[in-house]
Amino acid sequence: VKAMLKEILMSATYRQSSASTAEAINADPNNRMLARGPRFRLPAEVIRDQAMYAAGMLTEKLGGPSVRPYQPNGIWDDVSVYGNLHNYKHEVGANLHRRSLYTFWKRTGAPPEMTLFDVPGREICTVERSRTDTPLQALALLDDVTYIEASRALAQKAISVAGSDPRERIAYMFTAMTGRVPTGAEMKILGNGFWERLAHFQKDTNDAERLINIGDWPTPDLNPAALAAYTTVASTILNLDETITKE
Repeated sequence: VKAMLKEILMSATYRQSSASTAEAINADPNNRMLARGPRFRLPAEVIRDQAMYAAGMLTEKLGGPSVRPYQPNGIWDDVSVYGNLHNYKHEVGANLHRRSLYTFWKRTGAPPEMTLFDVPGREICTVERSRTDTPLQALALLDDVTYIEASRALAQKAISVAGSDPRERIAYMFTAMTGRVPTGAEMKILGNGFWERLAHFQKDTNDAERLINIGDWPTPDLNPAALAAYTTVASTILNLDETITKE
């Protein structure tokens, strides 16, 4: 099965762009003959794993029991008054950042962050998942602990490996998430956003400290204002349609 999946994924047909010409659309409007590549939003599990992988956080251990990532406070208190889910506590250490495949799952209550991205319940069999686009998805990518933490970790990684030029660091983060180099116009927007946020965090260091201390991922001894500013840029990139969409 793995060999077959690799053959499909490495084929020229699958790897072609989802963009198409007018002639190809006229000849194959429903793409039944695979005149263009697929374009769809990534599944919930892949969005989470992709963010952690790009940031260098993902624990790639295979197998083992389910793990408990970040969840909202009191998520299952009402349905597990006397059970082991009452006062839910997330994992510590490497288990906190394992693949979404290993996330503990209550059959009648899927993890909320995944539910926002159309993960179906497990009371019945689901042949095909629905795909929706809602404002709550953007709010999750901007505000959920997992993604704020991943944004900060990606910012830390860029600071450590991409030189001292802010443009190089921003380009590194953009490429890590989208798989391509940013255009001049994109760099201008992201760069302006960085300098704007840097000025804000330099004036309000408490705000910077609050942002960079979200999540359990270790925070190195870096300038808080700069790290917070790069974190907001990484968060912006993480929220791009291109980042969470298979093109």
